[in-house]
Amino acid sequence: MTMDVDLLRPGTVPISPDTVLWFEFLLNPSLLHSHISKPSPDPSPTDLIIKFMTINAEQNNDVKVIENDANDLKINVMSKWTYKNLALKILSLKVAAYLKWDLELLQKKLPLQMQLTLLQDLFYIAMDIVVEIPIVPENAPNNISDRDLFTLILYHRWLLRAIVYRALNNKQPKLFVHNAVIQETNYVASTINDEIIRKLELHATNSINFLNTVLQLNDLKPKVLSLDTFQMLTENSTEIKQNWDSVHSITEDELKCQVHYDLAVFHILKAEYQTAKYHISQARDLYNKLDTSTPMLYCNINKQYLDGYCLACEVPVENKAPNLTQQLLTSIKDQYTNILQILQADNIVREIPQVYRDNLELDIQGGLVNRKIIVARDLLLQIQCLNLVRKVVENETIIGDYVSEIKAAGSKGLEVFFWAFNGVLEKSSALDKQRIVRHLLYLVLMRDIDGLANKILTDANYASLFDATELEEIKKEAFPDDLDIPNLLLNNDWGIAPVDYTQKQKIGIFELEQRLILSYNPHEIRQILMEIVRIDNSSYVKPQWRINNFWEIPIPLQSVISSIPEGFLKDYSYILLAKSKELALAKDFPGSKTLLNIVENEVQHHAQSLNEANKLLMGGNNLIFKLLKLLNWESLLIEICYYLHAWPATNICDTQAVTVQCKQCLLTLQSTDQVLPRQEIIEYCTVFLLNMSEWDYLTSLEKQWSCFEFAAALSNVAKYKGQKFPKEAWDMVLAACKSNRDLPQKRSSSNSGSSGNSISRDSLINISSTFSRLRELTVLNISISLLARLHNILRDESSLELYTTYLNMWPASIPNAKLYNMRIISEYLFQLLSQALKYYPNNVPWLRLMGDLNFVLGYYESAMKYYLEAIIVASDLFTLPVRGQIDDLVYRRMIKCCAHLQCNTQAVVLCQFLDEVDYALAFKMAGNEQKNAAPNDAMDAYYHCIWDTTILEYLINLHTKRGEHHRKQLAIKVIGLLELNSNNNEEIQREAANTRKARFLRALAKQYVY
Repeated sequence: MTMDVDLLRPGTVPISPDTVLWFEFLLNPSLLHSHISKPSPDPSPTDLIIKFMTINAEQNNDVKVIENDANDLKINVMSKWTYKNLALKILSLKVAAYLKWDLELLQKKLPLQMQLTLLQDLFYIAMDIVVEIPIVPENAPNNISDRDLFTLILYHRWLLRAIVYRALNNKQPKLFVHNAVIQETNYVASTINDEIIRKLELHATNSINFLNTVLQLNDLKPKVLSLDTFQMLTENSTEIKQNWDSVHSITEDELKCQVHYDLAVFHILKAEYQTAKYHISQARDLYNKLDTSTPMLYCNINKQYLDGYCLACEVPVENKAPNLTQQLLTSIKDQYTNILQILQADNIVREIPQVYRDNLELDIQGGLVNRKIIVARDLLLQIQCLNLVRKVVENETIIGDYVSEIKAAGSKGLEVFFWAFNGVLEKSSALDKQRIVRHLLYLVLMRDIDGLANKILTDANYASLFDATELEEIKKEAFPDDLDIPNLLLNNDWGIAPVDYTQKQKIGIFELEQRLILSYNPHEIRQILMEIVRIDNSSYVKPQWRINNFWEIPIPLQSVISSIPEGFLKDYSYILLAKSKELALAKDFPGSKTLLNIVENEVQHHAQSLNEANKLLMGGNNLIFKLLKLLNWESLLIEICYYLHAWPATNICDTQAVTVQCKQCLLTLQSTDQVLPRQEIIEYCTVFLLNMSEWDYLTSLEKQWSCFEFAAALSNVAKYKGQKFPKEAWDMVLAACKSNRDLPQKRSSSNSGSSGNSISRDSLINISSTFSRLRELTVLNISISLLARLHNILRDESSLELYTTYLNMWPASIPNAKLYNMRIISEYLFQLLSQALKYYPNNVPWLRLMGDLNFVLGYYESAMKYYLEAIIVASDLFTLPVRGQIDDLVYRRMIKCCAHLQCNTQAVVLCQFLDEVDYALAFKMAGNEQKNAAPNDAMDAYYHCIWDTTILEYLINLHTKRGEHHRKQLAIKVIGLLELNSNNNEEIQREAANTRKARFLRALAKQYVY
């Protein structure tokens, strides 16, 4: 069976007669059970669920209608699902039922969002309601039907397990689907999964309470929905009908065992060990009562994991003595009690993983070095020798210089060494003894440990391990005076003619070239080039500047250097210039400029040393002058880039000197008899002068270069600051934001700057690059206000307008608004604001504008973040009033953000921040609190931040109707505290309100900002 063809057009690929297409499961429901009951079905059951859900998601179209009664919350559904959609949902649930609702398997094989969809489908089929997880009905478990109880228990178990699984496995299951479109739709970004888990975590308390309530029930007769419970739709079906009598009955112990186990694992994750200990002990007792000889219908607990969790919580496991690994971990916990006995026993049975023993050794060694632990003086050496014995008898690679440690300990080291081997010698097999002999011989013959040979010879237990030949070798080591050295080893002349080994010349040059590519040291580069010439003077057949294809320098420089005759100067200059460019791209501007200066000095020195004939060969002084001029401009470019990169640091260069150099560079454009700087340098010089507030100079320049046009237009605006309409800048940005089909295809023949809609493509590119290099506050304000005004005009929605300074200087309308690209404006504004806030992070109008832009684009959480940052700066961390900078419009947009994020209680509190409290909006938000309660909106936490008694009275009445006694009492307590202070004067009451306001804003900042 295959699922990798286009199943909507099966004729496009040859299909095997055995192939079953997905829609055949709809036509013949019996095919499903026959397929998934195979020993190794392909595709697997979980792959089938993915396939069904993928097809369903492509055509899913449902509308929810939520009605709120005063006393009860009802969720009715008007579904526009087709019968095909419903049938696919039922198929997915049938497969899940066949898998016995194994959450562990489903969590491993299904992406998190598909798990969530599967549970929502179960709610719809089993309970006839549509839910948006984690918002589910809060039904009491003692007063619901069997299928409702099963569904809610499964959901609350899944919620806790999903949190645990995400914490332990921070990866999403990969879907290997050949169809690229389907695979892209199935992929869920990690950030979305994190958001889902964050919402689930805020509802974990509800799940824990529900499951604990289930555990307290007695005489339970739980039922498990089976594959036959879910009935497929037929061609005559008019409604969904399931066979609720076709279910599996399980024991109360089996259900509670699984629930206790899931609760225990969750509490262990949260480090709540006392609660976890209770649940895991209950799970252990119930598991021991179950019949595990046959597979259970519901409980799916791995016995080894259960025992492991019991040990972690110090719960006894079937009265069994702990194994050596457990004893080792307990010993480490108890300050290494009986650690040597455990390791000696393990050297015989070899049960503890070697990595545990290595970590033990490293932990003690590190603790002694850092003086964090205090142990017996010889404990480390004893553990090292015991680990050495384990590795010897296991024939493992010995990592670590144990011999040096033994030698450093002197006679004590040798004593500990033999003590460690004595523990295994009597119980060793023949193979173990052979390995011990081999290692001892190695130590005697190769490592020269004083006294080792004598100890072996004098100890009968060790001497008996060696044969006569081996003992003879050991005696020679024990008594070196009797050693008979062959004459061959004492004579240097062995009768072999010496052989001269020479390295090929090409290999030597290749090694030097590799060093040349890697080096950025100018002195080393010089030496390498000279060495290459010394080895092979003909090496210039292939110039050294060509050995690396990635070495590139600006075209003007490349043109001048190519005119220099082949030789050292050409190679040296080209290579240093290429490496200077590499350093500049890596933001190492000082290093880049250093290389440029060395090239400049080298050219000057070389020019002075040339005679007249050579000067003529190189093109005379004109070539030298041109090269030096180009180098000077490249050095200026590095200075400007360094200054812009390090902004707002202003001490990295002499800004006045750089300003003069920029003006001189631009001045050369006015004459035609000089070498012209390249376009990039002209652009950077122009932007640098713009950031240095040289606005009069820029407006005086002739607009014969496109890069001057926009800078001059911005300078003109900055000079007058709204005193007159800046038409040029407005028209240029308008042209930049036109749709591509309206742009001109080429420059005018006059090559002159133009206004209005006939702007050149060079100017459009220059506008974008100018925005990215702006640093000066006034120019940034002007550019941001221009884009914001244009955004408002094209959006043309009064409720979604952006607000910032200098907005009024720009026109309020434009003709033919449909010709302009809204997306380009949003991108320009977002990038420019992000850049501006990078350099001026405490600018309140920009922070507010960034919040407005995110609000307009629908990024409500980001909008809240920037609004709160603006309030933090304006209020000096919530210690000062913010009137004037933060007005009612900001608070109303914050309320709308909270409503979209379903943080209704936060919206209720924010309604008090308005100059006139909007009670209608506050009551509406309070009424939505339970209906749309969001995971990130804990109502109780914000009650103490409410100071308006009218709102509190409404909440008391609302909670009375809903029967929410806890919240009712909390609201009464808060209003009582306010009434106790009603006799205070107005200033004290206002101060108390400000305190509550600051407390609430700090809580929001922790949620959205920090």
